[in-house]
Amino acid sequence: MARTAVVRSASLAPADAELVDDLAAELSHGSFTELTRTLLYTFGVPLKQRLEELRESGIEPSERLFITRPTPADTEAQVQDFYAPSSWPEAGARSHSPR
Repeated sequence: MARTAVVRSASLAPADAELVDDLAAELSHGSFTELTRTLLYTFGVPLKQRLEELRESGIEPSERLFITRPTPADTEAQVQDFYAPSSWPEAGARSHSPR
């Protein structure tokens, strides 16, 4: 059976290209095509279905939704600060009871 394909190209920054190569090596035996297919069916199809549901309910996703870039991973110092003992007094916070 003859196979047909559509070719898409992508321009990536060097760091993004390295990430794609690393992911392809880990997830799809180094195949960019297989990586793309895996990501499309894992994330793209459910997202497309959700967008269609939103449109059916009267919400236009392009007008109301936006995608944000996640913040970089916390530094070790930020993680330590988060788990550091509290600065609260040993007795805890003062309770404010109504008078």
